[in-house]
Amino acid sequence: MSHQNGIRQALEIGEFLYTLEHVPALQSEGPSALLALVRNAELVGRDPRIRGINIGDRVKGRDCVDTVECGRIVLEASGKIPLLHLAGKGRDPAQANAVYRRALDAGLTNMLLVSGDRLPDEARPDRIRYHDSVVAVSDVRHMEPGALIAAAVSPFKYREEELANQYLKMAKKINAGASYLITNCGWDMRKFEELAWYCNARGFTIPLVANLLLPSMGWARGIHGRRLPGVHMSDDLFNKISEEHALGKPLAQQHYFHRLALQVIGVKLMGYAGVQLSGVDEYETLCQVIELVDDLEKTVRSRLDWNDAWRDAHRLQDGREVIFSPPGGIYLFGTTRPSPGSLDALPRIGDAQPGEEEMRQYRKMSTVHDLAFKKGSTGAAVMKPLMRVMGTSKLGHAITLKLEHSIKAPLLGCESCGFCRIEYLMYKCPETCPKGLANGPCSGTDDNVCEFKDRECIHNGKYRIAKALGKLAELEEVLVPAVQGTRNTSSWINEFSGAVPLVRRVKTTAAKKSASTSATTPVTTGATSTPPLAKAIEDVGVAHANVDPSIRAVQRMRNSG
Repeated sequence: MSHQNGIRQALEIGEFLYTLEHVPALQSEGPSALLALVRNAELVGRDPRIRGINIGDRVKGRDCVDTVECGRIVLEASGKIPLLHLAGKGRDPAQANAVYRRALDAGLTNMLLVSGDRLPDEARPDRIRYHDSVVAVSDVRHMEPGALIAAAVSPFKYREEELANQYLKMAKKINAGASYLITNCGWDMRKFEELAWYCNARGFTIPLVANLLLPSMGWARGIHGRRLPGVHMSDDLFNKISEEHALGKPLAQQHYFHRLALQVIGVKLMGYAGVQLSGVDEYETLCQVIELVDDLEKTVRSRLDWNDAWRDAHRLQDGREVIFSPPGGIYLFGTTRPSPGSLDALPRIGDAQPGEEEMRQYRKMSTVHDLAFKKGSTGAAVMKPLMRVMGTSKLGHAITLKLEHSIKAPLLGCESCGFCRIEYLMYKCPETCPKGLANGPCSGTDDNVCEFKDRECIHNGKYRIAKALGKLAELEEVLVPAVQGTRNTSSWINEFSGAVPLVRRVKTTAAKKSASTSATTPVTTGATSTPPLAKAIEDVGVAHANVDPSIRAVQRMRNSG
């Protein structure tokens, strides 16, 4: 049986994309959930308005029905290739790649690759690992050059460091091989527009899909209470939903659906290629949303119409309009849209600067690296033969590991990963991130605070130093590989014996807005560059041409107001 890739087709021809959400059930819930999935898939298969099903990954816990298995079921029942959400949470690189390979072998070539939210604390002897989403994008692009790879971005950040980090990591995901972007969920429509404007100004000709959430009162309580990592709901919006809830369930539901439909129309007018609707997991409910959107579009035909409708829908009982941002929240732009292609880097956002101690630590570690480890230095000439000798015996390795850890643990928080990456991260150890992410933060931060709520996000300091040194381009282009097989070994021995992976710069080799290619080169070479849409990724001498087709949905973004 031939299967249709409706999601890819919609992006190629510029048809507004709808998919139906499926959250895999817990194994303990029995076969009834799978029967519901088959039913929804069969209905989606017969409905040309809905291009497929998007399937979550261990949303309810580790013991969920396997996402790939759900994908197989959907593929057979609907004839349409679904979008698999595949998270790196709880997976080391080998485990993550095994999941990607299993999906690809089953013909499931559409993937949203994310690091994943925090797993519940569990009694386990080892640390929970999270496979980095940037590395995942690169891995899958090399496994299957023709895969349709979605990557996540959250514009809903209101402090300089966390907002800048989202856009820097987004660029790195594009450079690594992402086909299109899906936002985190939010209600601040100015932030949705900010993302579209920024991509257009940078020449990132890549489709955007908005993740929109249908909030019930229960959802609103949890989100406003900051129990959904990285998702912001302002006091005003929570109060508005509370006012609607007080009207009784039937009227409240009308308001909730009206808000969702207006958001769909709003992002469509902004040039988004489609939507992914969280909390809409039944075929009939999605049809209700689509029909409501179609009906509203008869009167809401322009951006001015939409502005009026959105304001009218978000007026509080005291007459004030809902404010969607937190007090003092920042935006990348004012009210004037930047010209297409007018930016070649992240613009200056605010006045964040590294503290004296941050810079002192950076200078100290940079000096040590240049003297003892930098290729061609006198220290490296001494260290290389010494480390090779120490690595020839168990005793030598044990002594070196203990010495290295005793020096680096108090200074950097070293956990003896065996692949020291601080040189590429402004001398911040990625192991001090609870998820161990080296290529930028997850989207779970809130007001610059880590999703785990026990520290400032470690990537904030990295950003401040890079900004002060004029090195922000490195945070877009330097792709740091995952740690594989070197934990609890000496990074000094591994470095000088060639036992660590090559850190690479992912960059575009042609001018922006052309049919450019993306290349992967050693980090020590190459200048700053602009990411592509159509990509041919060249790595370790193996060229993969025509990674992704020309996706014409971006024309809507270019021409939208």
